[in-house]
Amino acid sequence: MAKQYKTSHKAYFAWNYEEEIEDLNRASAKGWQLIRGGCFSSRFVKNPDVEYRYQMDFRKIEDMGRYIETFREQGWEYVSSTFNGWHYFRKLYDPALPAETYEIFTDRESIEEMNGRWTRFGRIIGGLCALMALIAAVRMILWPHLPALVQLLTLAAESFVLLRGAAIMKNQDDRRNRRSGSALFPVFFAVVLIGAIGSIAATELRPHFETSQRTDSIDAPIVDNRWCDFEIHYPDNYLLDLEIEADKPLTFAIVNAAGEAVYSVTETDFEGEDIRLKLKRGHYQLSLSAESGFEVECSLD
Repeated sequence: MAKQYKTSHKAYFAWNYEEEIEDLNRASAKGWQLIRGGCFSSRFVKNPDVEYRYQMDFRKIEDMGRYIETFREQGWEYVSSTFNGWHYFRKLYDPALPAETYEIFTDRESIEEMNGRWTRFGRIIGGLCALMALIAAVRMILWPHLPALVQLLTLAAESFVLLRGAAIMKNQDDRRNRRSGSALFPVFFAVVLIGAIGSIAATELRPHFETSQRTDSIDAPIVDNRWCDFEIHYPDNYLLDLEIEADKPLTFAIVNAAGEAVYSVTETDFEGEDIRLKLKRGHYQLSLSAESGFEVECSLD
């Protein structure tokens, strides 16, 4: 039994909407008629007895009924809308009629107006991505670390693509760029998805802890007392906050699996914030040596 419905997961950049229209027209000629358009998937029904020509419009609608009726009066049948403001229409195809019959906008000003709506939207979203990329770049300068780098690269890619798309959409005569690039959409989406997952994973794999040691007095000197085991999963810059109060000089250290101190300080009164440590992958412990009462508080990020 031949299937009656199918779903297509082909996705398009907004400025490639003409290519999407062409794909819908080709599908209709093969007997597959659109019943629901979507940003990431479209639903079709098998009906070889008719053939349509499709068009799309982009705008925010307040009175949907009046909007649909306006196009119906011009011979266009409403199909569906997407959550982000794209609306699909179709008209029965008659090869005897001129091509202009199947243009949803017959004058250049109307086309430029529709393109302008998406151009403004793309600039706003692209600008926000660019702003967040700038913030990530500042974070990278102040504290170079992997999560910030992944965020910076991902946001920079998003802002570049969106702002470039807005420029293409604004230029009505740039048909080569407007009809190319849909094949790159899965790549772009994969970059954004991998970037988001990578940033979250890199953040979650970092050691986040706060710990303390305190005693009012000791009977014998403490030498290299180890506590708070933690793992570094990838080499990067990490930040240490450390506070020491002791009656006599106390030595605090971070030691690696070989027992080597990668950081140490000997003080009776010490307070340091955002001490940058470049740690390699491996197992680490905190260590202290003291001869009298003390209080040590530290955190690592």
